Amino acid sequence: MSNATLTDATAETLLRHIVRQKFEQRGPSGDVHDDFISFLSGKQKSQMEISYTKQQQKQKQTQQNKNQDSDAMGVFHKKNQLVVSFKTDNYFEYALSPRKDMTKVALNLPVHVPILTLVYNLDDRQHTINVYPTLQFLYSHHIQPDYITQEVQESFQKFQRANDPASVYKRFSAAIGIRGDTHNDHHDDNGADDDTGSRSNEGATRLGIHVVTNHVCQNPQYTIAAIRPGVYVIGMKDQFNAHDLPRHPMYHQIQYVTDEMGFVMFDRPESERRVDGFGPYFVENYILMEVLSKQEVAQNVLEYYCDHRDALQKGIDGYGESQGKGFICWRFLMNDVSNKDGATTAAK
Repeated sequence: MSNATLTDATAETLLRHIVRQKFEQRGPSGDVHDDFISFLSGKQKSQMEISYTKQQQKQKQTQQNKNQDSDAMGVFHKKNQLVVSFKTDNYFEYALSPRKDMTKVALNLPVHVPILTLVYNLDDRQHTINVYPTLQFLYSHHIQPDYITQEVQESFQKFQRANDPASVYKRFSAAIGIRGDTHNDHHDDNGADDDTGSRSNEGATRLGIHVVTNHVCQNPQYTIAAIRPGVYVIGMKDQFNAHDLPRHPMYHQIQYVTDEMGFVMFDRPESERRVDGFGPYFVENYILMEVLSKQEVAQNVLEYYCDHRDALQKGIDGYGESQGKGFICWRFLMNDVSNKDGATTAAK
């Protein structure tokens, strides 16, 4: 770095250099301004857009590195690879009917083996949550290779040979009837973290959340469809969207859909608006968010749920959902409760 004094005239000229650099129109000037630009740019080594502080540039570079890492898919060992293929002479004609396009049909099929199983304690009872992936979710970089076992592979090999999606749904229905409500002590613990949430979230600790099996990588992007308490199907970010969902084979079984941020993407009008009742405000949604992606809103909701369950329910009862469904707007709910309680106290 040059020892040149930063005078008003130099600063004014430097600002012009920064503006040109911002729009990638500045070339090296060969004088002190190059040193200033390099200092302000932090880790930058090329003539690209700059931040005005070194710290901001470092944070931006770190985020870019994370994004590049998350986009890099690892290649699974051959024993963990799942190959599903169909042959057709004219794919354009074959794909004209979504019901006959077995590739599209297959991607929506649920796997009958849970990819995530956890238990939690509530009101002196132990509850179990099982999350089942779609086939499309298995083709993402959000899963661990150990999940694709011989059992998972064989279920889709049978489907591919027979072109019979009904058999897959039948197997899935049988599985959720057996595993959906009771804890299975024979789950494999590979990939599980028994203390998930306990170090960072007091609410998760008090609910006794215990992860039995987890083959989902941290911070996935997903949508999750709720079938009934303790039974959920996880898919890719846009898999359960409003346009495709009515044609989904499980449409009548899906009660609501949320994403990893807590936004409610789909909800049936008759669903309950209770923290203890199955619906978009159900506490299990935020247990899953805490385990899968450590969302701050999930941590806050769980802590409030443990200490102020009645206040949360009171907030829901008076909430018009104009700012959205679900506890993604939990601050507005709590503010409404606080304001109403304050007004009641003042009136008394």
